[in-house]
Amino acid sequence: MAVVVGAALLCACSAGGSGEETEDPGKKVAKGDCPDCDPAGPSAFEQAGLGLRFYAPGDTWKVAYQFKQRNDMDREALKVQQLPEDPTELGMIQEDARVELSEVFLFAYSVGKVEKVIIDNVQRDVALVKVEQAPFADSGLYSQQRLDTHEYSLEFTLDDLLRPRSETFYNAEYPHGRTIEVDSESSLSGLDQGSTLFPHTVPRILTQATASTAPVMTAELEKAADAVLPGWRAASYLKYTFENGDVVFWMNGQVWPFFVDGAQGYGLLVEQTLAPAGR
Repeated sequence: MAVVVGAALLCACSAGGSGEETEDPGKKVAKGDCPDCDPAGPSAFEQAGLGLRFYAPGDTWKVAYQFKQRNDMDREALKVQQLPEDPTELGMIQEDARVELSEVFLFAYSVGKVEKVIIDNVQRDVALVKVEQAPFADSGLYSQQRLDTHEYSLEFTLDDLLRPRSETFYNAEYPHGRTIEVDSESSLSGLDQGSTLFPHTVPRILTQATASTAPVMTAELEKAADAVLPGWRAASYLKYTFENGDVVFWMNGQVWPFFVDGAQGYGLLVEQTLAPAGR
């Protein structure tokens, strides 16, 4: 079943795209250690209200990503652009400091397998997700440059609380992959985002979320959002804010954050295809 960014699951709320938090007592949000979860029930992902089901083999999605300035990447290759100090000149950038942004790149994600694993005496679903740079799409929205000539792809695993468990890097040094275990208590991904060019920022369900209006975006990502989901400004979101400044916006019905504002850059979910039920 193809779903373009959860369009059938939009819930009206205040428009404006400010990212302002709102009170919505009828909205079920994620809670610390999922105290309301039924041990005999479905995945914590479902019980926390993030989606109709956890990941399944064959699920795919695409993320448009715009990198912030990074010292460990070739700035010329990324064609960074200098942004004005006054964010009001952009009308949407949620930045207090001067930043540099790359062109918008498109990344493709796919779920390879989902296994049952005992974690802290609880059986949980654990999904293996692969991310790579997507083939060039002639839409005029995304860069044609290839960033994957040295680092080819990334695989990572996470449980149904969206806690990271491992990451496997495929690059020129490790063409057959190098796997490392990661800290499941990490707020977002297991490693410093600067250690890989492939974005994989997700909220842990154990982190308290608040109901929110639409996120603030760059002009380039706003254009991409308008192309795939014109009603995104009127949708409601779960907003996760972390001590390190990273912010994740989740729209109901999606398998990946709708928008991420992190240290590495800005990410926008632009396409989602869910595998048929029972596959």
